[in-house]
Amino acid sequence: MPVPVRPVEVYKFGGTSVKDAGRIQAVVRLVLGEDPSLRRVVVTSALGGVTDRLLAAIDEALARTGTHPAIVEEIRQRHYAVVAEATPEAEHDTLCAGVDDLLGTLKELLDGIGLLRECSPRAKDAIGGMGERLSTPLVAAAFRAAGVEAVAVDAGPLVRTDDRFGEATVDFDTTNRLIAERFAAIPDGTIAVVTGFVGSTPRGVSTTLGRSGSDYTATIFAGALHAQRCIIWTDVDGVLSADPRLVPEAAPLARLHYREAAELAYFGAKVLHPRTMRPLVEQGIPLLIKNTLNPSAEGTLITDTDGGDDDPVRGVTTVRGVSLVTLEGTDFLGVVGVVARAVGALADAGVDVLMTSQASSEEAVSMVVRSAQGETARHALERAFADVITRGDARVVFLDGCAIVTAVGDGMRERSGIAGRLFEALGFEGVSVQMIAQSALQNSISAVVRDEHARQALRAMHEAFHPERETVRVAVVGATGGVGRALVRMIRAHAERLADRTDLRLDLIALASSSRMTFDPNGLPPGSLDRLAAEETGEPFDLATLVSRLAELPYRRVVFVDATATDSVSDVYAEMLEAGIAVVTPNKRANTRSLESYQHLQALAKTTPFLYETTVGASLPVLSTLRDLVRSGDVVKKIEGVLSGTLSFVLNAVMEGVPFSEAVREAKAKGYTEPDPRDDLGGKDVARKLLTLAREAGQTAEPGAVTVESLVPDALRDASPDVFLDRLAVADGLWAERLAALPPGHRLAYVGTLDGRGLTVGLQTVGPDSPLAALRGTDSLVAFTTERYVRPVVVMGPGAGPDVTAAGVLADIVHAAFRMGERL
Repeated sequence: MPVPVRPVEVYKFGGTSVKDAGRIQAVVRLVLGEDPSLRRVVVTSALGGVTDRLLAAIDEALARTGTHPAIVEEIRQRHYAVVAEATPEAEHDTLCAGVDDLLGTLKELLDGIGLLRECSPRAKDAIGGMGERLSTPLVAAAFRAAGVEAVAVDAGPLVRTDDRFGEATVDFDTTNRLIAERFAAIPDGTIAVVTGFVGSTPRGVSTTLGRSGSDYTATIFAGALHAQRCIIWTDVDGVLSADPRLVPEAAPLARLHYREAAELAYFGAKVLHPRTMRPLVEQGIPLLIKNTLNPSAEGTLITDTDGGDDDPVRGVTTVRGVSLVTLEGTDFLGVVGVVARAVGALADAGVDVLMTSQASSEEAVSMVVRSAQGETARHALERAFADVITRGDARVVFLDGCAIVTAVGDGMRERSGIAGRLFEALGFEGVSVQMIAQSALQNSISAVVRDEHARQALRAMHEAFHPERETVRVAVVGATGGVGRALVRMIRAHAERLADRTDLRLDLIALASSSRMTFDPNGLPPGSLDRLAAEETGEPFDLATLVSRLAELPYRRVVFVDATATDSVSDVYAEMLEAGIAVVTPNKRANTRSLESYQHLQALAKTTPFLYETTVGASLPVLSTLRDLVRSGDVVKKIEGVLSGTLSFVLNAVMEGVPFSEAVREAKAKGYTEPDPRDDLGGKDVARKLLTLAREAGQTAEPGAVTVESLVPDALRDASPDVFLDRLAVADGLWAERLAALPPGHRLAYVGTLDGRGLTVGLQTVGPDSPLAALRGTDSLVAFTTERYVRPVVVMGPGAGPDVTAAGVLADIVHAAFRMGERL
């Protein structure tokens, strides 16, 4: 066969890439950006969505709804728009006439289908390939509009096939000869724009090449023209390590071997069809997958060389909607030919067997088939083995609703332990395996699981072999409160940054308010929090139900976040920790109950993370600093500090002349106070923080050990929250007197103190030399005096506010995730 003078490159563009005039013009720019010394061949699909509309027109014609002419007209107008916007004006009439001719044929076919109420496979192929025949002349004209010579080439007469309509088989010898002859008549410098997807029988009857047919057309032409490279331009950044809809952590693969790509395609990868690479393999023609919407992305290069990295598993993929059919019987023990007979029975019934596995001595054989053919497969085996089944010596076991999950990689042939890691990952997630199989080339391992576990299994396998971004599932109770809402917002807004910096992907699986909750173990979609707050989603909040669901999850890393200030939620911490679920919280209740309760939680925290840094200083490292001092052998002598950013804000405002009542209302409006500000003003909040510090310092203090001075007026202790705020001005006079009595340069501060005399919380006057005098706004400060540090170690910074606290909670979530990773 004569070889073209110029080196050939073939470019294929899918429907998304040629969706409209703007996309087509972008395609032209991409191709013209390639080396002009090349002979450039462009294979195009139908305009995005047109093939679906053609098939819809068939359905409407069959149903005689009378709407198929409207679909034809819709298709006409889409192509007219491309003619008007992307092609030379001088060609508009000719191009529109071509569109009209094809659509006239289309309408005749649809009218006939409606009349007969029948659509033969032959007619369906004639209609199904119409979109490519419509788009190709327009794309060629768009190149001419850019000032280059281009010609439309109908692949129908050139790609010779049999008459298996819908997925025709190519006669390569004839096809290669016809393509060579046609291209010999096209000047090397002319861009050939070829219809994808279509072929024809020796009698000239139109056929189609099935799923990914336009990709197949591109590789057929690349093989026939001995191309130096074939590029498939699609709408993703190459072949990914998994389906991103099932595994958000999936990433593009830079290189693949033909074998790996074929296995991934066979077992469900959507970017490629297994047969796509066949025309390229014999000649070693590289195949590059690129993204028209992101042309700067590297893409995936598929060649006859190894992938070039150390990953034994390159990708994981799944085939959903399969059935497992097993023939088993003691009568088969030691009998030769049982497997051949079983597979033959299914072949005779037209059943495609995706995967097989057999027991020793052919006592049992399992076969995986498409669910649509499951019953056919079962009946075929029952007929073929009716004699032994009737005697009770054999049976056919049928399990529907399954999926195949497969790990693929040439590197697993030289590595030990790959299968062990795979099944360990599935076992850790609680996924039951129904059947296993390994490819003859030893570059893939497959497992059959229940279909409802497919996503979970796929993510577990991906994490096992691509752990650089492991998923952490997060449940947030109190999600509609100030801290909870800020936390959810941070997780959503900074997801990619967190993944890049921590190699962790935080996946929100549960959100709960005081009245409703929403739960999805596979991850909640964006907007779930707003819908929950508006009570537009979810179910009534039931803490026991939520705890039960979380405890039943088989995932590796689950973090329960309590962003409330209630006792009821903190009651479940022990249950969560015992179930291996980390607990992160700014809620002070759990750590300030009885000493026995505190010690029980601390014992559980030795195996499962229980983190509560934000219970004392919002995002300030108060507890971590104290723990480091104690763990290093130091002895704490005194702890003193302003432990409430809320009261710091209120008293700083009072010092600046703001009435006490107004300062409290402003603090509440900014989200600094608890829902009832008396929880802050009463000193209980500071008392809980001081008690937590005392226990972390090694003291065995009970809640009653803290002496507390309340700032709540006696007359308002029992009032409702609203009445309390309305009448709080009665205390403004007292605060004015306190200010007037202050010595010059002194300030008021609400201080918690731990020293040799015990634990006290109350209002103090601090002089200008005290570190406490420097606090402003919501600043908190804690000073640790120890045996080593006679001059105190001081931790100071913002101590209140939803965003500040949420940032600290997020940090604890990340710390918990890393600690859980260490125990795996």
